Amino acid sequence: MKQELDIFLKEIQQKTAIVIGDIMLDSYLFGDASRNSPEAPVKIMNVKQKKYKIGGAGNVACNLKKLGVNTLLFGLIGNDRKGNKIISILKENKISTDGIIQTTDPTTSKKRLINEENKQLLRIDEEVINYRNLNDKKKLIKLIIDKIHLADLIIIQDYNKGLFDEKFIKKILLIGQRNNIPIMVDPKELNFLKYQKVKLIKPNLLEAEKILNKKIIITNTELQKDLKKIQKKLKCEFIIITLAEKGLCIYGDNTFYREKGIKEEIVDVTGAGDTVICLASLGFCANLKINEIAKIANYAGFLSCLKIGTNSIKNKDFNGL
Repeated sequence: MKQELDIFLKEIQQKTAIVIGDIMLDSYLFGDASRNSPEAPVKIMNVKQKKYKIGGAGNVACNLKKLGVNTLLFGLIGNDRKGNKIISILKENKISTDGIIQTTDPTTSKKRLINEENKQLLRIDEEVINYRNLNDKKKLIKLIIDKIHLADLIIIQDYNKGLFDEKFIKKILLIGQRNNIPIMVDPKELNFLKYQKVKLIKPNLLEAEKILNKKIIITNTELQKDLKKIQKKLKCEFIIITLAEKGLCIYGDNTFYREKGIKEEIVDVTGAGDTVICLASLGFCANLKINEIAKIANYAGFLSCLKIGTNSIKNKDFNGL
């Protein structure tokens, strides 16, 4: 597979991807949490290091950029310190900020407290979910239309943070269809069934179970049945379900394939799904076979779990595949 992989990694550097989605700031506070608080039955953390990374659609964009893909990111963030930090991170990664609109709503952020054993103790989310920011969404649509002629693929990253209402989703799907550009979607439960007739949809196991209103049994026979059911509901070409430590499975074109998980210790699953949708989307864009897409996407998802926080995958990281 090495020769095919090398060709793939070179080919994708000729592609342009549009990423549309919820963008957030991830911050990580590392420190010593060995002391007990006299105020309450909790630990005291002495923070020794802070790190900031971009999450959500921003993480997908960073992964694409590190792989050499020309990347255009579109989304809404706050006109605040956290929003400015996102702008700074994008510039550091040489990702254009022309598709980013800063609004009056605060930037969505997630703060994680990590102890000296790299164990996450607490996550603090700060967000204002506003689906009625119609004027800024109209501006965003115009920005996307202006750049759509450059795109080879569209990745939608929906985290239910306010960007994707039904009207906005319909407009994006129509833009892709009119320009014959494949659309790949990483959905959440709220809008899952609104993503009709896309190229690829990639829920995780929990999201798939909620849509089917049942517990999914992890056998090839049952997985294939359930993937077919979701495909029928959405009329999509392909579906991938990520199975956490059990790998992932893919169905489309009347073909099912399952790639089992890699049995090595992982550090942090944050952003693994972002990495999987990124590599799977590129695989479809490069016309790889579904077993090749599954292997590459599964391996990339595994690699992203070897460090704390969201981590971008580089071409050289695939040497172990």
